[in-house]
Amino acid sequence: MNVARSTPAMWRNSDETRPAPHHSERHAHRPGHRPRVTSGQRLAQALFDLAGPLARLVRHGETQWASATFTGARHTFVLRFQGTEAVADAETLTLAISDDEVAIMGALIAEITVTRFTQTLLPQPEAEIEVSVLLLDQA
Repeated sequence: MNVARSTPAMWRNSDETRPAPHHSERHAHRPGHRPRVTSGQRLAQALFDLAGPLARLVRHGETQWASATFTGARHTFVLRFQGTEAVADAETLTLAISDDEVAIMGALIAEITVTRFTQTLLPQPEAEIEVSVLLLDQA
């Protein structure tokens, strides 16, 4: 997981602590300079927006991908939802993903799939969702 390159808004749902910025990123926040937001960060924010404020990021992985005509990356997100209201949000997110409700500026979602959905009821309701996304760069 590349947490150091994340924007604060993207990781608003994470319980993880962020490591110190890499040397090249320490100067990225000087006045008049805005850090570049990647399509992967836009994708994560879109998922969080659909998932609601109770979603927690467990893991994010990104693997570069290329074919003869396209480049991009395959992203895998694992989100955890704890509590009755949060589990309802997980179910809503699953339906939104299957209805192609996710769109990313500057990129094309070639494939988006919920690859795993687990739910437990005791001792408290909890759900965990794994989402796999093939995100292609737009020229």
